[in-house]
Amino acid sequence: MTGAYIECFEGVDNERLLGAWFDLGLPENEWRSYMGKIGVHENDLAVQRMKVKGIAATSACIYPFKLHGSMNLSDMEKIIDNWELPQIVKEKSKLFFQHWGAAEAVVRDTNPSLIPFDQENFAEILCYTVGNILAWHLIGEPECYVSTINLGSGWNQYDEGWKVFPEPATVQLLLGYPTLTSGAAGGITSTAAAALIRTLAVPAPQSAFITEKVGYGAGPEYASTNILRIQLGEWYTSSQTVKSSNPQKGTIVIETNIDDMNPELAGYLIQRLLSIGAMDAYIIPIIMKKGRPGLQLRVACKTERQKEIQEEIVRQTTTIGMRHYTVSGWAVPHKIVQVNTSFGELPVKIAFLDGEIVNVAPEYEACRQVAESLGISGKRVYQTVLGEALAQYPFTSKQ
Repeated sequence: MTGAYIECFEGVDNERLLGAWFDLGLPENEWRSYMGKIGVHENDLAVQRMKVKGIAATSACIYPFKLHGSMNLSDMEKIIDNWELPQIVKEKSKLFFQHWGAAEAVVRDTNPSLIPFDQENFAEILCYTVGNILAWHLIGEPECYVSTINLGSGWNQYDEGWKVFPEPATVQLLLGYPTLTSGAAGGITSTAAAALIRTLAVPAPQSAFITEKVGYGAGPEYASTNILRIQLGEWYTSSQTVKSSNPQKGTIVIETNIDDMNPELAGYLIQRLLSIGAMDAYIIPIIMKKGRPGLQLRVACKTERQKEIQEEIVRQTTTIGMRHYTVSGWAVPHKIVQVNTSFGELPVKIAFLDGEIVNVAPEYEACRQVAESLGISGKRVYQTVLGEALAQYPFTSKQ
């Protein structure tokens, strides 16, 4: 199974998403083991089968720990970094908050680092976010695609005053995604779920889907719109099945030459572009007209991210224009596996060609963290992990 098709005909929230992953056969014991390491224990989770509008579905409710005080984006990332989770789960969880912070910053006209997170509410959001991304990881990290997303509409009154739906940050997060407002009262797509969709999924292609397994997630019983469906399977066209094992995807490359920007800003620029969805971003030193040294920025992204990335380049640099063109890409299938090493369990990327292992590479960030914590060289950690990984995944083996 190469894809997960998330259908949001009644909107989407993190509770229904988690329920759907459980319904698809999430390895619950392993999931609970990881969640216990971050403070979500046996009695903090309620999973039950139920019927919603005559459809059997799974409800998964987390009753999280409490946090106190004020937090910002950096605080959230530090909490996630300190948790004992697979590296890909940490990275995606941090990306979730980066997306949310960037959207709130646009809405409030401020810097993402200054966005305050209310800890009483965000403890729950943090647990559901990590829980969903961990579930996606344990299911097999399928490529996620999302249907047209029903956002709901209208106004509701809360203790703090009136609130419009969909919320402004929700709309900002889903720029480039197909959405609709059905007239359903209230915000049937939460801002947290919108950030999760942006982190894990892209808009679904306009082609047929061959379904192999279906899962339904249920929301609160009191909600009028409270079911979500995830289908696992493959996308199909008249000429081929779209498989992640041999993807050939069209992408957009955006280029611009800059000769009047402080080069100290270049590192932050690359980090920002990658955080909002660029597939790759790098800078090449060039000599421009009149012999002036300059920088050529080159960014690869999916078509649906083009507008957002172009606008971010304009905001972050001094350029007033850029060129873009379509290219094709190809990649061999690969996956992240957890390898038992002398330094504990660490993530290693394994690449395959026709089922044969052709590359084994420890994840840099995990090796860096181990080296810093032990006060030894990164080279020593990397080479040790590589050798132990090759012993378990030799080039001659097939998977």
